[in-house]
Amino acid sequence: MGTSNELQAVVMAAGKGSRFTELTARRPKCLLPIGNVPMILYPLQLLERSGFQDAIIVILEANKTEIQTALDKCNIKIKYELVGIAAGDDWGTADSLRYLEETNRIKTDILVVSCDLITDITISPLLELYRRHDATLTAMFVHSGSSQSLLPTPGPKNKSKLERDFVGIDPKTSRLVLLASASDYEEELPLKCSLMRKYGRINLHSKLLDAHLYIIKRTLCHYLAYNKTLSTLKGEVLPFVVKKHIEKSCKIVPTKVEDKASVIGVDLKTELGHFTQENELIQKVRTMSAYTDNRFQVCYQGDSLRCYAQIYDKSAYAVRANTLQQYCLANREIVERWGSLINDRELITVSPLATIKSTQLDNTCLVAEKSRIAERTCVRNSIIGPAVEVNQKTAIKDCVIMYGVKVGQGCILQNCIICEESVIEDNCELKDCLVGSHHIVSAGSKRTSEVLTDVDRLMEI
Repeated sequence: MGTSNELQAVVMAAGKGSRFTELTARRPKCLLPIGNVPMILYPLQLLERSGFQDAIIVILEANKTEIQTALDKCNIKIKYELVGIAAGDDWGTADSLRYLEETNRIKTDILVVSCDLITDITISPLLELYRRHDATLTAMFVHSGSSQSLLPTPGPKNKSKLERDFVGIDPKTSRLVLLASASDYEEELPLKCSLMRKYGRINLHSKLLDAHLYIIKRTLCHYLAYNKTLSTLKGEVLPFVVKKHIEKSCKIVPTKVEDKASVIGVDLKTELGHFTQENELIQKVRTMSAYTDNRFQVCYQGDSLRCYAQIYDKSAYAVRANTLQQYCLANREIVERWGSLINDRELITVSPLATIKSTQLDNTCLVAEKSRIAERTCVRNSIIGPAVEVNQKTAIKDCVIMYGVKVGQGCILQNCIICEESVIEDNCELKDCLVGSHHIVSAGSKRTSEVLTDVDRLMEI
């Protein structure tokens, strides 16, 4: 597809995982295990399948050595550059793009993907839409109901609302004309008359998942380098650009973009048109081009700022493992989905370096290297990480057990997440629980729907 020459790939992996601090208190979010491999491997595999030969990975500088070591073990084909940012800066994704632009790492238009995207989609439809309209910004959406689990999320039961967006799309052109968070509105969503006049009809969606996979014109990166008030892509940049591109007209002050002094004192938020305006030659080339879809030229209405949305059908698999619920879902489905998510790698259910004495280990389980599972132990539909020790007369079902965990004799663990180097002492019964890293569950404990962790450890992030 020629994507490496046309686009640069940027993987956003500097997030701290603030939505599930119990899991990220002692390891970077991008290294959380899904199917016993780091989460970040999945978007890198997507880029490989899409023809990319290299990528920029934005991480926290403090995690650079740990992430480098983990990626070395993955033996990935794609070349990558780890770009570290300071942990204390509290940057958003737009801030990270601004840094890449200011350090001259961005040379072309870019494809941005989050480290927590687990998907089997092909980006060809997204690329085609971007190319056809020479779009400033092209976003990927999938149906949020495509994956779900009957099992509850470990931890306290609550009725927390899922994040939802209102996504408005012109059905004729796939132009993205409205993007707003449902949490910003109580009962009514106001629609401007100018929007309806310009497009006549729009399809309004409320159950689409923003996959955090975008193709962005380099001119928008230029703009971010000037406008330092925008910090996040999803929460600020996308709604702002969508709002700007549906405006009937944009007054362009006759000033050169390259002249920094000329925009001092000007509200740069209102001057996005400077960075996207096109000269007459570019407009003529597009009009005469056999590649560009000229049927929709009338819909551009002279707009140089164009946003589009590609909605994938319900057969597409996509999970964003950015919440505890979605992280659990990804792990529960990984064995079934492995072949479409990981390129040319056979799924090794039980590592040859593991010691398995139990005869009650079903084929939906994954067991990593150096783990030991004793005889008279039953393990069903669970993921056992490296160096885990499971003692006799223990039953484990629907669990994710991370590195170095020790499980005593006579334990019953059902639908739990046990973080690294925790100890579950003898005769414990845990159901729908989350056990934080390095935590000790005392012998004989019986817990249901709880988070068991040391509060002090959560403060470390």
